[in-house]
Amino acid sequence: MKNILMDLRKEITVFLIPVILLTACNFGNKKPGNKQQGVNAAHTDSGPAKKAVDIPALSTEAYVSAIVSKRQAIAAQLPGINAETAAKLYRSLALYVDTALAGISGNEAKWLDEYVNYYSEAKKAVVPPAKVQQRIQLLATAGIEPWGIGEGYTELRIEPSFYTHLFKTSLPADYSMFLQLQADEDTVLYSADAGLIVSFNLIGKRALNWEKFLDTHPNSIFVAEARELHERYCYDYLFGEDNTPSFDHRDDLGSLYPENKAEYLSFIQQHGDTKTGRLVKQFLDKLSTAKTYDDLWRYMRTAIGTAYSGELSLLPVQTDFLAGNIESLTKKVYDTVSTEIGIGGGAAEKIERNLDSILYFQQDNNTYCVAIFTNRGKSGGAPFSGWVDVWAFKKTDGHWQTAAYLLNAGGGGMYGNSGSFDKLIRIGTHTTGIVVSGGITHMGSSVSWDDMIAFQEEKLFPVMNIVTQNAYDAGNGIQKCSNNKWVLQHSGQQENYDLVIFPGSCMGGNTPLDRIMVPYKKGRYNIPAEFQDKGI
Repeated sequence: MKNILMDLRKEITVFLIPVILLTACNFGNKKPGNKQQGVNAAHTDSGPAKKAVDIPALSTEAYVSAIVSKRQAIAAQLPGINAETAAKLYRSLALYVDTALAGISGNEAKWLDEYVNYYSEAKKAVVPPAKVQQRIQLLATAGIEPWGIGEGYTELRIEPSFYTHLFKTSLPADYSMFLQLQADEDTVLYSADAGLIVSFNLIGKRALNWEKFLDTHPNSIFVAEARELHERYCYDYLFGEDNTPSFDHRDDLGSLYPENKAEYLSFIQQHGDTKTGRLVKQFLDKLSTAKTYDDLWRYMRTAIGTAYSGELSLLPVQTDFLAGNIESLTKKVYDTVSTEIGIGGGAAEKIERNLDSILYFQQDNNTYCVAIFTNRGKSGGAPFSGWVDVWAFKKTDGHWQTAAYLLNAGGGGMYGNSGSFDKLIRIGTHTTGIVVSGGITHMGSSVSWDDMIAFQEEKLFPVMNIVTQNAYDAGNGIQKCSNNKWVLQHSGQQENYDLVIFPGSCMGGNTPLDRIMVPYKKGRYNIPAEFQDKGI
């Protein structure tokens, strides 16, 4: 499953590690540490995520022995255990296995690079030399196997049934359902060489499975990853991949392959009352009105995003308010803003400003437009910084006027990275969130983050900054990799939605370790400090 999420994640180059992180807990028996939390942040899963510690690199034999030992220890504890304690055991084991697997992959890199060359045409199978076969047999004792991922690459992975076979019925219902779906999907390679390997029909069924999971377990610790999976399967079901597209020609929307159209019509007939079925119907309906493939893609991106992620339904392009109109209304302000940025030593660099995104939407029965401007040092060299400006415009009696603007609203980074617009999302009944992303790669650190700016009562103001991924490479391999997913959830009768953070490890897979709820109070989400640390 890991390979199909890569396009949705903020990309961070991850190297194999000779020195790794391991969890400091001993399978749920140790008392929680004194992890400092921000004000009003509440853990709603089974206690706080455990701290990770650096340990010396281990041999493959040591890693394998540890995995086998930990798996046996858990198996002995499971009879009669309650579901929440079993969930702690799962998270502890998954965190160890993910990081250990990265260490093992580094140890075994030489033969992994050559694995594809061991294929025998005569036997129609991979026939590794004896020494390599011994390594494979050693790994198998820990449930680890080589897995070809296309283009001549082989990686090590945990066998699909590793966790379901161990925990059986001991876990909470959402854990069991998530891990079983994951195991079922991982029995076959999903895609390789920029093409789908499974059928479109099967992809549609996968989207339905994750829709069922999200409807059944809306508060699960896995909800963020399940949303990503549902979205990815919807995209691939409707558009395919580069080498297995659903259209014969991207520039001709009438070139949808007949077999794809027949598949979609059958899907609507069988599953038209589901969210996924309605998305498929929207896709077919839009084919007759969209002007280009990109128009269709943007329309469906928003439609898919509204299904579970709370993204706003956008209005069509308002032809009476386009880029030229926006630049005219913003000129008066930008004429007063410096066009240079200091770069040290008394020198300055010219700022390159671009109108990046224009979006139209409704709020409180009014029509608005949000425009995103990116700003960056022209040459993009070190140490220039960049940022994003956000503007909001309102249509009143047929005329557009500026409602609010926020310069240096978020995004950014180093080396001229301006950041970029991500999405519009519903924060509350009368509040829209504009999400922009930023990131840096500097001195071994690779960090990405999300900023959210609220638009409420015709005002723009920042409400959130959260690091979404943080990796550090000390020059001899990744020393850490944390991953923080987040969603907004509406609960009760409150005006604004709660923010839910799922901190986790991304050393190998993406193992969520906690579920932390942060309420919207006094015009912002008070993010705990550990989720704002950019590490530099």
